[in-house]
Amino acid sequence: MRKRTAATIIVHTLTLMLMAAAVAAKPAIAGSGDIQWLSYAEGRQRGKTEQKKVFLVFQAEWCRYCHQMEKETFGDSAVIAYVNQNFVPVSVNSDKESHIAAKYNVRGLPSTWFLSEKGDRIGSRPGYIPKAEMLNILKYIGSDSYLKMSFREFTKKKK
Repeated sequence: MRKRTAATIIVHTLTLMLMAAAVAAKPAIAGSGDIQWLSYAEGRQRGKTEQKKVFLVFQAEWCRYCHQMEKETFGDSAVIAYVNQNFVPVSVNSDKESHIAAKYNVRGLPSTWFLSEKGDRIGSRPGYIPKAEMLNILKYIGSDSYLKMSFREFTKKKK
């Protein structure tokens, strides 16, 4: 009886471990759940490989507006879907990776940057960005409208 119980426990444990491994190995689906943030190196490489623009956000643990933007702006389903579908999202903790923040001359947080498929700087926007404004900026950059018109013209044209 004792051997049978031990064998049953081992079988159940192995089954649970295999199920957990299968769930962990499942790739994230763009547009589902949260923004699929990547490291700076991985994001830059993926942007070049996939020929997608990079959405680069500098933040820090102590930054109140970074947490607010994470919750309100990056928690919005429309923003999540648009970022995951049209950009390679990269999050950089400016305290832990200060050399990257220095490279972009980041002076305040949060700081949002957009990079071309080749890694060239398109533009940046410092500070907290509400979800509606962020979605407009994402669409402006994502649609390549920044090559043809100012952001002001783009937002007027949308109305």
